Amino acid sequence: RSAHPESYPDLVVECRVIPNEEIGAYVATIPEEDKCVAYKTGIVMARTGVEGEKVHTELKTMIDGRCYILSEEDNVVRNCDVALDVVITNVSSTSNERYVVKAAKFGSTYTPAESEPSCEDGIAAVPAYDPRVMSKVSENIIIMTLWGAPAVCLAGSYIVTYNAETKDYNTIEKDAFASTYTIESGSRKRS
Repeated sequence: RSAHPESYPDLVVECRVIPNEEIGAYVATIPEEDKCVAYKTGIVMARTGVEGEKVHTELKTMIDGRCYILSEEDNVVRNCDVALDVVITNVSSTSNERYVVKAAKFGSTYTPAESEPSCEDGIAAVPAYDPRVMSKVSENIIIMTLWGAPAVCLAGSYIVTYNAETKDYNTIEKDAFASTYTIESGSRKRS
């Protein structure tokens, strides 16, 4: 839907739906020249959430110079056995997305960025080095993730393989990929 409905209309985009159990086979059909290994490098802001807090997440993309919201969901901050969930604001991303990460996972995937200032969104943090296979799609698709949520992937965007054995895949919007990921050296650069 349009991010600015008062200025321009909603957009209808037809997408092919790929069930979770078929994503691996789909990724296998993507040509090697459309695959690369990349790792997240974009700085995020992180803060401890407030129990019960709703964090609204939107996946945005630019089409013909206009911003559209491809999907959105509300995540709720929970108090785990160890600590409260962490709210991440992905300031490096073109969509300035927000999402919730479990406290235990945050410690293994991010470290404080001492050279960056803190702000109301929390402390600056950098992602741990965690290279993944990225497969650029040539058509508009929706994949059904391992956790049951649909993930939109427009042509030119990427399917990220977290774990092929457990069928853990997600999508990365093309502009978010360009602004938050670095292609591994030795991997062929894709445009």
